[in-house]
Order: sequence, then structure tokens, then C-alpha cells
Amino acid sequence: MDEVIKYLRDALGVDTEVKELKAERLKTLPMYITNEYSIQNIRLYQRDILLVFVKNDFTPTKLRKHLDIIKSKVNILTVAVLDQIEAYNRLRLIENKIPFIIPGKQMYLTDLLIDLKEFSVYSKKQITSMQPATQLLLLYHLQVESLEGKNLKEIAKKTKYNAITVSRVAFYLQNIGLCTLIGTKNKYLHFSFAGKDLWNISKDLMANPVKKITYMNAWTVPDQMDRSNISALAHYSNINDDETIYFAVNTRYFKFYLKHDVIANQKEGKICIEEWKYDPRLLTNSTFVDPLSLYLCFKGSSDERIQMALEQMINNIKW
Repeated sequence: MDEVIKYLRDALGVDTEVKELKAERLKTLPMYITNEYSIQNIRLYQRDILLVFVKNDFTPTKLRKHLDIIKSKVNILTVAVLDQIEAYNRLRLIENKIPFIIPGKQMYLTDLLIDLKEFSVYSKKQITSMQPATQLLLLYHLQVESLEGKNLKEIAKKTKYNAITVSRVAFYLQNIGLCTLIGTKNKYLHFSFAGKDLWNISKDLMANPVKKITYMNAWTVPDQMDRSNISALAHYSNINDDETIYFAVNTRYFKFYLKHDVIANQKEGKICIEEWKYDPRLLTNSTFVDPLSLYLCFKGSSDERIQMALEQMINNIKW
């Protein structure tokens, strides 16, 4: 139990409260369940969860059935706690959508994340936004090329991050239940969800990619910059364009593009350059930034026109 609490704290950055499961609730469970499993009650993200410690050999079908029985009797979300198991068995658990924790190794809590999201129990302090590299990798997978079954070296080459960064991204995604790492020497990704389901589950952990904006009145914009903001939203939807033309570029490249004779850092101008936390050109084959990053730029807007345009854009995506 101590290992589970430590792992949850290290992986999620939150403390877990251990609660006593009332005896009358345990009595509602069949004896073959209480004999085969050790059950503990914890509180995570302001919600009760039953940790079902698996003592004996199991099959995914049997474990799924038993977890469902426990949940129906006690009416608390159930998560299996396992010792280290083979990779193919972890994959079978994920394929059967069985939430589990292997202390110090992996957790698959996708049902929990969906449940918590539906009831809006994450507080702002508890939500940790994805790092830019993590966000780019997921958006690349969703929009450019599937990374399913790709090993980490291939992914590093495609996303232009170093191997250490991609490894950290992969373990983070595994820890929050969005994928699992398969293999020993050469690891590759297996995503737990696909397309729009993956987007809906992960988007609340993603952040606005814009780091800084710079306005100017005259500049010959390099071909390597893609249109962003309203300039891109007008392309993807029926919203009217703005007089200011918006462009996006990775921060580390901007200083090479900016000429010394340009008066920049104004509060307004005919041209606006958005410096992004990741390279926007990796996510698009057109002259406009990708729609999912664009959605993240605007998702906090209270403008009804913007929200309607975002909905239209997302609905037009072919997942």
C-alpha cells in the first residue's frame, strides 16, 4: 500500500488519503471475491477509489468480471493493483480497458480520468499542463502521422526532439494512461485511444502554444512562417478575417528571421508574430497552423463567434 501511495504521489503530484472501507460494505461482496483479493479504499482527486490487490494468477476476462462485481456492490470505482507482469499481459489489460496500477512501473487509469473529467473534480492547482514536447507528439500523432507501433528513436527523428526528451514524454503518457510502452531494448508506443477519443481525453491537459507575441507595421515575412490566430481560423471556418495578419513561428527561429531595422514589440500593428513553444511547421503541410493547436490558442475565449468557429473547425476534422 505504501508503494502505491508513493507512486501516485510521484506520478501525479498529489497526496492520497487512505480511508477505511466499512465492514458492512465488505459483507456485500461474495466470499470468493474477498478470499481472492485484498481491498483498500483511498481518496484521490476528491473521489473514493477501491484498490483491488490481485493475489493470484488471473485472466483479463476474469479480472474484468470481478472488478465489475465489486464496483456494482460497493458503488466505488475499482482499480486493480498488480505486481510486475509481462508486457503482453499489460497490453491485454489495456485492450480490455481494465484500470490497473503496477507500483513504480505503470498506471492505466483512463476510466478514472474520464470519470473525473465528467464530474469536473480537477482543481486548477491539480491540473498539470503537458510539456510542449508531449503536446507536440500527441498532436503529431493525431494530425500528421500515426505513431502507433513506432519506436522511440523513430519518433525522436520525426518530432526533432532528442531521445531523452521523447523517453520522458513516453513515460509521462504511460503514467497518465494514454499509452503503454511495449518492448525492452527497443520500446514502441501503443496508444490506449484513437482519433477524437484521444483528443477529447487529452485536450484539457494541453496548453496554449503561444509564448510571446510581437507586433510590427512592415516586414517581409519569410516563407517558413504559417498563418495563425484569426488569420488561420478564418481559413478553417466561416468567421471573418482580421486586418492584422497573424503568423506563428518557433521561438528559437524567430531571432534569425527578425531584421534589425524592424520596429517591433509594439502593442498593435499590421503584422503579428506569435512565438510558439514548439515548431508549428511540424504539424501542418499547408500555410496555416494545424487546427488542434489553433483550438488550444482560443479555447479560453469568451467570444461566442470564436467558439462557434472552433466548433465548426473541429467538426470538419476527419479523424
